[in-house]
Amino acid sequence: MDWQPVTEQARQCWNDEEYTTEQAAYGIAFLLILQLTDLTVIERSRKGTGFDYWLGSQDSNTLLPFQRMARLEVSGIRKGNRSQINARVKQKTEQTGASDAEGLPAYIIVVEFSRPISVVSAKQNLEGALLQ
Repeated sequence: MDWQPVTEQARQCWNDEEYTTEQAAYGIAFLLILQLTDLTVIERSRKGTGFDYWLGSQDSNTLLPFQRMARLEVSGIRKGNRSQINARVKQKTEQTGASDAEGLPAYIIVVEFSRPISVVSAKQNLEGALLQ
């Protein structure tokens, strides 16, 4: 990852802090998923599913359209303490319960930008076991 200085033009283009935080959290979460798993983002999920993206295999030889192997829920926090980060992980983990009937693992990634720190949790199948 290559960080560039923030210019006034960039500030003006990303003037909505909430949207900017959300989009930046997605970018970091995508990189973390690629680095920590054998999965990649393949599809945006519909609203109301309890998660943001479908994940599939990174292996381009096995990647089929709409191959759904896991779920990804992402959240960004501009500035928060460890307690707030953990509370957000818990909230997002519970939120993925809306799609537990899919029977697939869910990855929850919360990115805090003032330190920066990211917490990656995996909820395996319907058992709700949390790995951190």
